[in-house]
Amino acid sequence: MEVNVVTLENNKDYIIIDTIEFNDNKYLFLSNKDDENDMCVRKIITKDREYLTKLESENELEEVLNIFATKYKGEKNEE
Repeated sequence: MEVNVVTLENNKDYIIIDTIEFNDNKYLFLSNKDDENDMCVRKIITKDREYLTKLESENELEEVLNIFATKYKGEKNEE
């Protein structure tokens, strides 16, 4: 299975778990390649090229995490 990996500012590699669009922004949900308990969310910013940035506020993070949880809510119940 092919996975997409990005290296963040902490020089650690993260696997892209999912991408979600919300409020005209695109968000990546990432899991540390070497530590599955280390997860994070980054926003894709496009200015001449695409790059990742931290979210602007705790509120933005909560909104995006709620969308992610809602998207996968049914999958856990199906197992």
